[in-house]
Amino acid sequence: MRKPASSSRNCCCLSSLQPTQGDEEMANSKIYDRPIAVAGATGKQGGAVANRLLERGHRVRALTRSPGKATARALAKKGAEVVQADLEDPISLNAALSGAAALFSVQDFLEAGVEAELRQGINLTEAAASSDIGHIVYTGASTVDRNTGVPHLESKWRVETQVRALDKPWTVFRPAAFMDNWEWDREAILETGVVRYPVRPDTHYRQIAVADIAAMVVNAFEHPGIWSGRIMPLAGDVSTMHDITATLSRVTGHPLRFEQVSWDQCIAEQGEELMLMYRYFDSFGMDGAPAYLKRWHPDAMDLETYLHRNGWSAGGASAAD
Repeated sequence: MRKPASSSRNCCCLSSLQPTQGDEEMANSKIYDRPIAVAGATGKQGGAVANRLLERGHRVRALTRSPGKATARALAKKGAEVVQADLEDPISLNAALSGAAALFSVQDFLEAGVEAELRQGINLTEAAASSDIGHIVYTGASTVDRNTGVPHLESKWRVETQVRALDKPWTVFRPAAFMDNWEWDREAILETGVVRYPVRPDTHYRQIAVADIAAMVVNAFEHPGIWSGRIMPLAGDVSTMHDITATLSRVTGHPLRFEQVSWDQCIAEQGEELMLMYRYFDSFGMDGAPAYLKRWHPDAMDLETYLHRNGWSAGGASAAD
């Protein structure tokens, strides 16, 4: 089953830029004299971006609804300026972006639903438009430009188009599925010996580590001359479910087998929204080339590297333990 050619939104912004075209720019990282605002700083992507920026010596303004959360306090201890900001409250966003040099924008439909994700993304983009930030980097999702009909991919497309309409420098990354999501299933996989997933065993499934998304976001902030006005799909690994199962088995030292979850079962366990996403990816695939990612980020992980670095070896404890 192939994606109809007419279903693409024909976005012409995908870059074929090669790293050698930006060697001089890449050698000189931009240093900001004002903080970079990071939305969702206590979440998965935002937290990874905030930490990467801090590691690279940048000033970070961490936006969060709950400054008292442990993750927010941890960022503050590392030197981040933690400020209260609610993506549902435009006034708080205007205040949070005041004086910031740049903005990382991300929203999570799993937390509040698709309509809220769209509303929050537009609120933040409008706040950015009225601020004096000089660069916005937005992460959406793979395939948003294809008229997928999947609600949360459609909402991310609408936010992306708002970002690209800004009269400011912007960069858009479209990540594939997160390798980190395997952490949700780690215990069940090791206990049952079964890797359960809704896509077919021969489907080529693209994934990326959240840490590598963060690395590319920071790359864009540090090299705006290269990345302004560019869109790039992100994938660090492309493997079939058979191959993924073999990798999990090899790394953990557990004999594992793959079991495809039916669409009805997927709805029962994860809801219709995620089922629609998996079904689309199963039929039409995702975007992103690991070899191209490595040209910009040589340390980008494939799945096996991710698993080793996060404590899966021989059934080891998770990195968070």
